Parts: sequence; structure tokens; C-alpha cells
Amino acid sequence: MSMATTSVIYVISDDPRLGEQVEQAVGDLFSVERLASFDALERLGPGYCTVCPAVVAHLTKKTVNGFPAKELLQKLGQLERIAPVITIGDENLTKEVTGQANGAGRVNFPAAFRPEQLRQAVAELSPVEWELAELFHYRPHAVLRGGHRQWVTFTPSVFEMVEELRVAAAHDVSLLLIGETGAGKTFLARTIHEISPRAGKRFLTVACGALPPDLIESELFGYVKGAFTGADTDKPGKFAAVDDGTLLLDEIDVLAPEHQAKLLRVIETGEYEPVGSNETAFSRARLIVASNIDLHQLVEQGKFRRDLFYRLNMLSFFIPPLRDRPYDIDYLARKFAVEQSRSLCVRLRGIDPAFMAALHNYHWPGNVRELENIIRRAVLYCRDGILRVSDLPSMMRPAPRENGGEGLPEISVRWTLDKRLEDAERRILEEALRRNGYRRQDTARELGISRITLYHKMKKYGLMGNHRDEVSAVLE
Repeated sequence: MSMATTSVIYVISDDPRLGEQVEQAVGDLFSVERLASFDALERLGPGYCTVCPAVVAHLTKKTVNGFPAKELLQKLGQLERIAPVITIGDENLTKEVTGQANGAGRVNFPAAFRPEQLRQAVAELSPVEWELAELFHYRPHAVLRGGHRQWVTFTPSVFEMVEELRVAAAHDVSLLLIGETGAGKTFLARTIHEISPRAGKRFLTVACGALPPDLIESELFGYVKGAFTGADTDKPGKFAAVDDGTLLLDEIDVLAPEHQAKLLRVIETGEYEPVGSNETAFSRARLIVASNIDLHQLVEQGKFRRDLFYRLNMLSFFIPPLRDRPYDIDYLARKFAVEQSRSLCVRLRGIDPAFMAALHNYHWPGNVRELENIIRRAVLYCRDGILRVSDLPSMMRPAPRENGGEGLPEISVRWTLDKRLEDAERRILEEALRRNGYRRQDTARELGISRITLYHKMKKYGLMGNHRDEVSAVLE
């Protein structure tokens, strides 16, 4: 199990010591990458970095790769649409430039800052990214990490499947993925490809359910000139086009018996003939097939070849629907919120607990795909940087109370349990704070959590106002 996210905090400085300080402050939750010049920030443009909690820029009176500090601040202003900016100044930084930094809404620290100051600033500037990182740090999970994507689950019953997939991906074998529509089969197949020895090769998908039955064979195996009316030239099929890469056949359950027989032959021998040809071709592709239907039922109904089923079922993996993976909802909702906020250039300041409760109370017939679309809609309609229940589609919002009062979330068993757990956690926090004289470091040590986690929980439960003098002294 991995205990780190792929979130990266970029440090712009030619002084390696600053990178070490940032690493000390947040390295347990985020990766830290030092960039020697401002030019390297071009990689943070739209479409490149989806999770960047902050950029730490070291500003001096001297130029940074040819840019005066004042001009650098202007360019960093453009970057703020992608990620929050934290500036580190030293004695050479003029008051004018420092004033511009603060006036633009950035956080500015002197050179002699404390790591805990920077840690708290990142947590407050990027609360959703911070919560996402803490999920990885404190909650058990399993990860398949490819070159450009990662498939993550926080559902313990799925951990063993992840390890089995990791082993299977490393070998040249065909795989069967079974799961409801939108459960993430295509994303998982791409991730498997990225961690396999064929990662540098092509990955192609054939949506069998979207093709007319009379076109499936030519789509898979290609055809030669004159094979049928309109075949004016030779056309390679997907098996030839993917070469020695990975081919995903989605909705394999729609294949006709004759196509199933030819597919079985390709799996077992690699041999096939293009439509209209007598010449045998050989496929070097790695095959992943997917279905949203239990193929065993189709076998019993005589709609799917038994020999092909047994061949595929040897390495088959079932992806549970999202409604059976409640802990994954916490992760995916935050992940999609971060990605969509970057894509739509909407700065997020947090997620209302009632918003998350509404997600947990929904039954998710469209699974992960539906969740991603709903989060995109919520981010689009977000007004004040906080995702709220009002940003959700109407079918997910609580019904108005009969007395005309404001709507409340439907009280379900899960919601009731969550509230009881929160009440118990609040009492534990209050008692621990009282025992330790409201000293944050001692309280966090007793509870076995980080100081910033304690800080967030104190804010969540409204404990910052209690014994204000003692708490303020602790947070200084």
C-alpha cells in the first residue's frame, strides 16, 4: 500500500535549502519538486498539473532566471488560476514588492519562517487537496500507479484484487474485467496497461456495444480491398493497429457466437484472417476484455460460448459498484473536485459536510462516471468556493420540510451513525484538550494525529472559540 499522493508542491528557488525546508514542512503528505527557474513553471499550465496544492516561490531583489522580482510576481499572478502561490522573501526583497505580494492575496513569509507556518498556510490555501492527502496518509488503501494515472481504492475487500491485478499486469495474459456501467473498467484497463511491460506501446479501445453486428468483425480484424461493396482499399483492424500494445474490448457480451469463436482463436493462437482474405495474420496484442454483465449467466442461457468463458474467467476481476465502496466516495469526490476546479479555473475553499453526506446517501446507478459528472456540475455552479448541497442536482437535494422550513438531509442509518461518531470524536477532542491545558502539540501527540489534523478538527467542531486565549497561544 502506498502512503503518498501524486500531488506535487513546486518550489522555485536556486537554493536547495529552501526545498529541504518545504520538504520538512509538508513532505509527509505531498511530493516536493524544486525548480531552479521560473521558466519551468510552464509545465503547470492547464492540462498538465491537476493536483498542485501550492507553488512556493523564492523572491529576492536579484533576478530569477532573468526576471526581476516585480515581473516575476506579475507572472505568478497568472499562475494563481492553477495553484495558490506562497512567496518567500529575504532582506533584499523591497517593501514595494512585498506589498504587491500581499495585496494580490498571496501568502508571503520572511526567509526565517518556521516549517509549521508553511504547513498551516498550505492547509488553509488548499483545504480540499489537504484532505485528499490526509486520506492517503491516515486511511488504509491500495493503489495501482501507472505513468499518467492511478487506480485507488479505500475499500478493504478490494485490496487483494489490486495485488492480484499488479501481478497479472506484469505478465502477457488476457484479463476479464466485470463491473456495472460507469464503475471504472476502462480507467482500470488503461492503468493496467501503464504498469505493464507494454506501457510504452499503444492502447486502443473497441466499444463492441456501439458497433453494428455486421461491422464488428471488420473493426477487429480489418479487411482487404474488394471484400465487400465500398472496400476500395485494404484497412487494418484494431488487432493490427494496436500492434504489440494493449487492446480493450468493452461490452464483450454483445459479440455474436461466430465472433466469439474467432476471438477465442486469437486468444489461444494469435491467428486471424482479415475479412475477404485467405492469408492468416498474427496478433501480438495484449487483450483486456470487459463486460457489465455476469458472463456465467449468458453461458447458462446459451448466449456465450462456454469455452471462451472458461478461457477468460481464469483471470477475471469484479469491480464492485460505487454504492458498495463508501470510502472510495470520499476519495473520488475530492479527487474530482480538485481536477474540475483546475479545469474550470474555479478556486475551492472547502466542501460542506452536508454535501459529502448527500453523496453518501445517494445510490449511484451510474457509478464513478456519474459521480465525476455530478462533481463537475457542482464545481461549475459553486458560488463562494464551498461545495454545498445546493450545488447538487435536484434529485440529490433533501426534500423541503412539511412545515415549510429549510430542507434537511434524509436521516439514514449511515447518516445517523456518522453523526454519532462525530459527537463522540468531539467529546474526545474536548477532553484531550482540557487534559493537556489546550496545548496543541501535546494533545496531538496523545491522540496520535498531526497538529494540522488537530487544528482542522478543532475548526470543524467549533472548538477554536472555547478558551480562546489558551488556543491562540498554542497556535502562535
